[in-house]
Amino acid sequence: MSRTTWILVALLGGVLAGLALRISGHTSVADTLAPVGTLWLNGLRMTLVPLVFCLMTTGVASIADASGGGRIIGTTIGVFLALLILAAFAGAVVGVGLASIWPLHPVGAALAIGAKTPAPQNIDIASQIIALIPLNPIAAAAEAAMTPLIIFAAILGAAIARLPKVQRALLVDVLKATGDAMLVIVDWVLRAAPVGIFVLALDAAAKTGLDMAAGLLQYVLMLVAVLAVGLLITLTLGMVSGVGPMRFLRAAAGPLALAASTQSSMACLPALVKAAEQDLDLPPAAASTILPLATTVFRFGNVFGVVSAGLFGALLFGIHPSAAQIALACAVAVLTNIGVMGLPGAAVLLASYGPVYMTLGAPMEAMTLLIAVVALPDIVDTSANVTGQLAATTLIARWTAAPAPILGGTTAEQPSLT
Repeated sequence: MSRTTWILVALLGGVLAGLALRISGHTSVADTLAPVGTLWLNGLRMTLVPLVFCLMTTGVASIADASGGGRIIGTTIGVFLALLILAAFAGAVVGVGLASIWPLHPVGAALAIGAKTPAPQNIDIASQIIALIPLNPIAAAAEAAMTPLIIFAAILGAAIARLPKVQRALLVDVLKATGDAMLVIVDWVLRAAPVGIFVLALDAAAKTGLDMAAGLLQYVLMLVAVLAVGLLITLTLGMVSGVGPMRFLRAAAGPLALAASTQSSMACLPALVKAAEQDLDLPPAAASTILPLATTVFRFGNVFGVVSAGLFGALLFGIHPSAAQIALACAVAVLTNIGVMGLPGAAVLLASYGPVYMTLGAPMEAMTLLIAVVALPDIVDTSANVTGQLAATTLIARWTAAPAPILGGTTAEQPSLT
């Protein structure tokens, strides 16, 4: 079985075992096993700060370096950034609205480990803004203060891009190698995920009973509903991009089918290029330039859904993030999207979802539950990513293209890459 299947089986087995212990009155067994789950969570936590810092710094350095690569590249980065900001705040609004209509029952409040990680409450916007610039980046890393650490990493990455070529390459290589080493550790920890998640699910079910299963099911369904709205938005963007609604839908059908089956934007790149060039008649130079960049740094679905995922995870543990925290989480969602280029699925969850969850005060346990049941949301998430990449490419190609010739005239001039 695949790792995802093993994790899902472990989750279901843990819930059933916990319910059996609760019915039999032997919940002390769960307390005895709980340290195993805590050790596994600590293994995930120890890689989060260095991994996000390295990915964020090298990602920003690469984007800043590429932004001087020509008119299309500059326009592309600007459009991507604007759409990702829209995605983060729109997704947050949808998530808050859905949580108010269908409130999550806080099943995690009874868990001792969840009770130790409450979110700070009633923090005003001014204090949050002042705290964005860390007085001591090393202290911020030690305290796992993700928002100021990510801001510092972004500033450092932009500064590295300004260095002479030799120094820039040296620093980027060191940080990239460090990030790769962290990914090796993450892979080691995820190999033990079935054991860790089994123990965590057993402990939760033993203490909360069927509330655990009901809360987890609602958690997944609410996230799928939010991501479905994100998919509809990307389809709408494509349909109003100027190529015609039905034409865009026909072009997107192939990449969407591949996205649903592979859950990988990278795997959909050949289908996206074919759709752009053959089905939408976009200039080959534009498609071959924009789409590869889009599949690495433009994940509309991830950014649209991550704040809601963190919000639902916090609510599941009885934690209610403030409006200031939600606003900061939107900014973190956009920034961390830059640093997760080419990462495998579980590593993407840790690197891009982890900082948002921490900003919202959601405990790591909430994210591990998402890791266990991510298969269904990931289908909708990847579909939104792929559709957004095709829609954004269509918009950018049309905005940067030279005017089309009159019928019977000469061939339309291709947009210059410089």
